[in-house]
Formats: sequence, C-alpha cells, structure tokens
Amino acid sequence: MKIIVVGGRKSGVYAALLAKRNGNEVFLTENSKTPEVIEMLPLLDKNNIPYEIGGHSFKNLDRFERAILSPGVTLNSPIVREMRTRSIDIVGETEFAYSQSPSTKIIAITGTNGKSTTTALVGHILKNAGFHVVTGGNLGTPYSQLLVENPNPEYAVLETSCFQLETIKYFHPHIAAFLNFTEDHLDRYANVEEYLFNKKRVFENQTQSDFAILNFDDSVVRKIARTVISKVFYFSILSSLEKGAFLKSGEILFSDSKVEKIIDKNKIPLLGLHNVQNVLVAVIVGKILNLENEKIEEGVVSFEGLPHRLEPVRKINGVLYVNDSKSTTPDSTIKALEAFEEKIVLIAGGSSKNNDFGELVKLFPNKLRKLILIGKTANEIAEASTNAGFTNFVFSRKLEDVVKTAKLEAQPGDIILLSPACASFDMFRDFEDRGDQFKGIVKNL
Repeated sequence: MKIIVVGGRKSGVYAALLAKRNGNEVFLTENSKTPEVIEMLPLLDKNNIPYEIGGHSFKNLDRFERAILSPGVTLNSPIVREMRTRSIDIVGETEFAYSQSPSTKIIAITGTNGKSTTTALVGHILKNAGFHVVTGGNLGTPYSQLLVENPNPEYAVLETSCFQLETIKYFHPHIAAFLNFTEDHLDRYANVEEYLFNKKRVFENQTQSDFAILNFDDSVVRKIARTVISKVFYFSILSSLEKGAFLKSGEILFSDSKVEKIIDKNKIPLLGLHNVQNVLVAVIVGKILNLENEKIEEGVVSFEGLPHRLEPVRKINGVLYVNDSKSTTPDSTIKALEAFEEKIVLIAGGSSKNNDFGELVKLFPNKLRKLILIGKTANEIAEASTNAGFTNFVFSRKLEDVVKTAKLEAQPGDIILLSPACASFDMFRDFEDRGDQFKGIVKNL
C-alpha cells in the first residue's frame, strides 16, 4: 500500500518506520523545520523513507491510498481537508499501530489528568508480574515505536489522548479507564462537549467481553456507564463500592463478589490523593487480569513515579523543591496543592489553553505563602487570584529569577512548587524542557 505520513516528529516518524517494515511504500510530509523534526530525519534516511519538511506539497496526493496523521495534526488542517476531497483513507498513528498487531490486548488510559502516572504504574505492575507488556502512547513513546522495538507484545498499556482518539476507527481496548474530566484543550475544540466526545471514544469499539473503569467520584465520568456496553468497575476515594476499588479507613480495598484488602494507603510511595486514585485504577486492572493481591501490592510499592509529576528535586535549608511541570491544567495544579499540608511558594503560569482558573485560585489564601507568576497567562491568573482575595504575588520573566525569588520567600518547612496550571509553549519546548530547566537551576543553587 502507498502511505503518506503527516507529521515529522516522533509519532509520525515511527509510524513511517512501522509501515515501511510491514511492506508499505511510505512518504512523510512535515510542515515545520523545528529542531525536534530535524533530529528525527536520520531515522528516515537510515530506513530509506523519502520525506519533505518545511511545507506540504499537494500535487502528488492522488498516488496515496492511506494517510497516517500524527496526533498534533488537526482534522481541519489544509492538508487533511485536501486529502478528504481525494477520498484518501485517513487514520491516526495510534489506530494504524493498533492495526499492525491485532493479537495484542490493549489497556487504554484516558482522562484529563493522571494518565501518564497511571499508565506507567499499570505497565510496571504487569511487567513486575511477568507479563510481556509494552507501555507508552501519549506518555512519550508512540505505540508505533513500541511495536517497531517489540513486535506483537501480549499487552500494550497506552496513555490515549483525545487527539489520538479523534482518529480511531477500530481501536479496541480490552480494558479502558477514564480517570477524570475537567475542561482542557479548548484551544483545539469548539467547546467542552466536543472535548468530552473525543475522550469517550475510547469505549466505542468495546464489547461485552471487555472492561470499563470509571471514576465514581467524578459525576461526568460516572454517567458514562449508561452508554458503555462493557463490564464496568468503579473506583472511589470517597465511597465504598460493590464493584470496584476504593479507599476506606486508610486501606485500599477491592470488591467484586467479596471485599479484599490490597494495600495500606501509607505504603503508596506517590504523593497526593490523586495518586491514590491512580493506584485504585491499577488495582482494578490487576484484578481483572487475575493477579495475586501480593503481586499488585509489590508493584505499587516498588513504583518510583515519573519525572515532572510531583517530583521531589532537592531540600535546601528545610525547604523542599518539587517539580510538577506536567501540571498543565488548573485541575492538576489543584491536586498538587492538595497533596501538601505545608505552606507553598507556587510557581505558575504559561501558555493559554483557554482554561478557567476560578477554582484553583480559591485555594491560594489558605495554601500559599507566595505566588510567582510567569508566562502569557500571568496577568490572567493574577486577576483571578485578586478576585479570590489573594494578592501576595509577583511577576517574573526568567525561570532563574523565579527560583531565586522563591528561595528568598520560602521559610523552613515550606514547599517551593513548580506546578504551572498551563502549557509550556510560550517559553519552553515542552513541559519536560520546563521541568528539566527548573531541576537544573535548583541543583545549582
């Protein structure tokens, strides 16, 4: 088959490699010439895959039968609209990879926040239990790359974003978990309903032999049970459940035909109640796959967490510096603030995704010692904070200055927390770059 791949970053390049390896004639097109794109070109050259960067040429589109889109390519982009006029079959990278390993069972994790940690935790537990498993997706390793490096695994644990779910056709998770839902990506979607619609697509190809894991504490997510046909398990940190995993009296319990204790809450190495929720999801996955309770506990206790998610960096003069650069929404920063009892010097701000900061700023008067604002959303957050009665904030332009200011403001026993509540693209390459720069500055103090 003649395939055109749209997108020259990691997802697109590895989709091209997977397509070429499986006998297709492949061409890749990329509109930009960023360093991230250029550093991927040697892989294409090594595998003799022709490409163009810096613009899309439309004149030869007729010769392609299928197009594979990277997640960052919007469905209303000019090249996609042009391909539709020519009746080219269009799929996303995740959908394409799924079609290349039909025997692999998919465990898909979606939601607004917590996807990466939950995906990595589930993958860690299964690997620790002896399963042949690959872990990635939106987490940073595209499914195509996982299959290039490890064809036909028994299980693939995939973080699935709304951008990836936009373009599925037959993508069929055996287990799909929806962690939570708050508004996000309103720079891409017309409204929050469109965003939710694409999230819910994770369940659309499931059958009665599959499983859905839903957050009982989230009213939006709980209602999804009405529309799925797979077997539903819930998780909750607030309520006891007849079918699912829940927190009660400091213990993680699982209930189906009987109630079983899995692990004490205080053995969980991750910070915050939101990470207890992530553990509950992982417990349900383990029970669905008939893991022994001891194996689930062993996996949870030995999991070290991911970079940029409430990651302790260093303690200086009694002040703990924490990197939570992955918090790119107000809701994720709310969860970060709630993870600590100590007073916090919060570093927040970045590029806008048209989020509402109203709920976040309500926590400021009780939680924060100081607020340091950076990026394009600094004024917007400052206004919301003022309306909430918290005016102890300053503005800063450079991350080095931010950290110096935070060090001066913090008192022994405080937390200095980078949890921006915003995307990073106004000042940094991505959230990893933002977090890595923060860690580098802190380590050099």
